[in-house]
Amino acid sequence: MFELPEKSIACFERWSGTKVTVHGYTDAYQLVLDVMRTKHLHPLCCQTKQTETGKVCQVTDMKMLCWEIGRFRNGGIKRCRAGILEWFLPIWDDAQLQAIVFAGARIAPPGWRCELPFLDFLPAGQRRVAPNGRLMEPGEEAFVLEGLAQLAARLKQFVEPLKEDVLSRAQNIPRDVLIRYLICRNYQKPGQTLEIISQALKLSRSRTLHVIKEETGQNLLELLNTVRLNKARFLLHSSLASVQGISEQCGFGNISNFFRLFRRQHGITPLQYRKKIFDK
Repeated sequence: MFELPEKSIACFERWSGTKVTVHGYTDAYQLVLDVMRTKHLHPLCCQTKQTETGKVCQVTDMKMLCWEIGRFRNGGIKRCRAGILEWFLPIWDDAQLQAIVFAGARIAPPGWRCELPFLDFLPAGQRRVAPNGRLMEPGEEAFVLEGLAQLAARLKQFVEPLKEDVLSRAQNIPRDVLIRYLICRNYQKPGQTLEIISQALKLSRSRTLHVIKEETGQNLLELLNTVRLNKARFLLHSSLASVQGISEQCGFGNISNFFRLFRRQHGITPLQYRKKIFDK
């Protein structure tokens, strides 16, 4: 389900030598990206998060960035309280913030002055906590930000069909893309997704099942469960909703089915998964 966005992100990461994180603020971005893309998993960030400074970073710095993001419509560089530099670029739909794409991490070399719009969360006079890491190279700031802008535009292309009535222009969309987008838009509707896809493809329900397998390499239920489990992980990470509520919100037929599928994929139950997150 996430192959196309991940391929674009992976190409950017290899080219730039960074690790990309995407914070989606609409359902569309949360659906087309694997939930682990919402976590800052660069080794330098993971190392810093174990410190008290790193724990503060996760809470306050991201909130402050969102408050300030209107001043950085074309992106920039931020430095967290641990001294780690990251490029960031907001994705807008007119005046509404859709997502923020991050690429990191770097460490400022001695005497470094940022050439781009800069948001600094490192308190004056405080030494950086992260002692090791790749130094920002001369001229690298604008070079990587331009590449990040191209990646952001590519990601926006992937989610655009989720915001529109794709059925009115289904004939202009490749079948595999149309199938995946319709599943992303209708994963919460048990029993209705097949009918919606068959209407879009103008095929019988039985033929539609064969076409889904031919075009995507997976059957309808596998595709639906991929989206549902990914959304469930996102909600377990980001909300205090009950597991029963998450199961219903994600379109699982019943909570026992949710537990069974979740355990099969992750080796633990949703409750154990949430406890593991909060114990970190």
